Amino acid sequence: MKIRKKSPRKKTNDSFTFIIIPGKTGKALHIGLARKYILAGSLLLSSIVLLSAMITYLFIQSQSEISSVENIKMESLKKDETIELLGKEIQNIRKQQEGIGRTQNEIKKLMGIMPEAEVNKKPSRGTIVSGVGGAENEGEDVLEATRNIKREINRQEDEINGMLSEVSQRGTYYRSRPNQWPVNGEISSPYGWRKSPFRSSKSSFHDGIDIVEAVGTEVLAAGDGKVIFAGWKAVYGKTVEIDHGYGFISRYGHNSAILVNKGDKVKKGETIARLGNTGNSTGPHLHFSIMKNNESVSPVNYLP
Repeated sequence: MKIRKKSPRKKTNDSFTFIIIPGKTGKALHIGLARKYILAGSLLLSSIVLLSAMITYLFIQSQSEISSVENIKMESLKKDETIELLGKEIQNIRKQQEGIGRTQNEIKKLMGIMPEAEVNKKPSRGTIVSGVGGAENEGEDVLEATRNIKREINRQEDEINGMLSEVSQRGTYYRSRPNQWPVNGEISSPYGWRKSPFRSSKSSFHDGIDIVEAVGTEVLAAGDGKVIFAGWKAVYGKTVEIDHGYGFISRYGHNSAILVNKGDKVKKGETIARLGNTGNSTGPHLHFSIMKNNESVSPVNYLP
């Protein structure tokens, strides 16, 4: 029996040959590389490309984060600057308000009007922002609003200074002008036509204002002048009338007591009577009226 010999396997070609031809007349260059080296080179090249891409991405991300942090720092800095400016503006406004208040009191003294604290008037109220919160644009809006208030205060300050100059030059007139509240109380009946308070369906003209206060409350002269009547009047009960000059006459009715006499000269703010309920009255109050050139006018037009 014949035994056939197995033919040997042909070895696989594990290398590649690269032919480089430099030119038409140049000699071709043959370069042989094993498969494993080509594979390793490909993996290395891929790794380098991937690593470069990752580094590039991380670099861009870091730059973006740095830019974001810088923006936050800038916004925070702007907010701090806005708050600082707002604080300075508020301080300036408060100083101006104090100055205006002093000027107003000076004008009132020249006019003979008691300061509001002495007659227990309610102070005017306003809103001052003491801080800034929220977004940056809100802070800027508040800052702009504060500056607008400051501009308005500047305008008012100029007007008050003008008034001070005028009052200084015409002090006698303004002291005589009946613009001092005679008592501090609520107005229960205004000036003008009204329904009669004495159970009548008819309307009657009320030539003054009724100010409610307790019996015995001091009644003050509304301006410098001379007492032209001090006694009993129909309807008004115990009444005082003062001629202030310049066409002004003031009347104070329904008093419980009269503290001046006809012919007395009185100063603005001086006590002339005590509030009561005499004459035709539905309760304790002061009837206060003003005549200008022998015509009835609303006292509210003159009172501060």
